[in-house]
Amino acid sequence: VFDPAIEDAIKDRFAKVGRTPTTTNLKQAFKFERGEVLPNANGTAPGLWVEQDGKVLIMLPGPPNELRPMFTEQVIPRLTKLRLLAGSEAYIQIRTAGVGESALEVKFQPLFDRHPGLGIAFCAHLGQVDCRVSSPDGQYAMDILQALADDCAALLGDDFVCFGHDSMVKVVADQLRAQNRTLAVAESCTGGLLANSFTDVCGASKFFQGGIVSYSNDAKMLLLDCPECLLSQHGAVSAECAVAMATGVAEQLGADYGMAITGFAGPTGGAGENPVGTIHVGLHTPGGCWAKKLTYPGPRCAVKERAVTAAIDWLRREVVKESRQSALPLTN
Repeated sequence: VFDPAIEDAIKDRFAKVGRTPTTTNLKQAFKFERGEVLPNANGTAPGLWVEQDGKVLIMLPGPPNELRPMFTEQVIPRLTKLRLLAGSEAYIQIRTAGVGESALEVKFQPLFDRHPGLGIAFCAHLGQVDCRVSSPDGQYAMDILQALADDCAALLGDDFVCFGHDSMVKVVADQLRAQNRTLAVAESCTGGLLANSFTDVCGASKFFQGGIVSYSNDAKMLLLDCPECLLSQHGAVSAECAVAMATGVAEQLGADYGMAITGFAGPTGGAGENPVGTIHVGLHTPGGCWAKKLTYPGPRCAVKERAVTAAIDWLRREVVKESRQSALPLTN
């Protein structure tokens, strides 16, 4: 049957880009007489969901940028609610950062020993591990699972990021907005990846002032007011330079927090005490300035990604705690 509501949605989408739909486009307004329409936020063709005789028929548009979000946001939750997915038992996801799977297993083991039948699974990402606490046999109700997940979060301390699937960037963004604080970033070896991470957040302009990619020493001096004598004495890949960059970008862009990354991403450039993979992260806060030195193996792209993840994690810890106790002051 033809659905006028779908037709209107198609026409509205075309009107927004100054176009008129063809008769072929409008054929997408036909649907089954029974079933539900699944809205498509990224295209004109809706999805269809039909249940009959204990079976489910699902039809989705083909383009990946339309299919994937519809499947993730609409299909999976519906199938889970109907308990039609393997492993669709009740669970709580705990997102962690800065700690590995083995260490998490050791940390949680006493808690799980006291609760037989409780399930846990780990999924490692770049610089992060997700822990899924579940009740495979239905022994533990959701409120009990949440209480046990709260115990896990308490054991994690600062390594706890959030419950669910929010990214570290979103956690930072939410904290900065809640505190009415702003952020600016300066980058050398990561070439804008850190800034890009924050601009991926909807409404980033409420907390993100901007970013400066200062790749050369001249750019660091011109754009960030890094002293020439500092660069001559300590070099561009140093704690001193990272702090100067973080402070400079905060001052230049009028931000409460300034974060900077400088380093040798490879495959050339490093030597001696600063081999390839050496990264210095600088952090300027309302309470002071600090730097951290990190070293990562791997190809250039991996070093850059790990540096950005580590920087975001450090900032997360600082804005969540609103204290600098876990960061060591830069000493001369």
